[in-house]
Amino acid sequence: MKKGHGLKRALPVVARSELELLPTGALLARLKRLRWCEDGPECSDLLPQEIASVDSQILFKCDPRWQTAYSDVKEVLATRDHVERKIG
Repeated sequence: MKKGHGLKRALPVVARSELELLPTGALLARLKRLRWCEDGPECSDLLPQEIASVDSQILFKCDPRWQTAYSDVKEVLATRDHVERKIG
């Protein structure tokens, strides 16, 4: 997955019940995209009008919805089987 920039980083809000139905790979991809969000609008080169255009989505880590989305993904992933890779 390519690292998006600007408005391409915006993520839709997804209910926890919907996350539980996603395959593990999709959850890991969402976790990665959440980590790519910018810290806040002060760190962004987006115009206020651009930020307002994606107000219903998650764009910044300072957004309370980001923290909820991040913890929801981590909690759902914690319920999945974990396969350790052997190195060497």
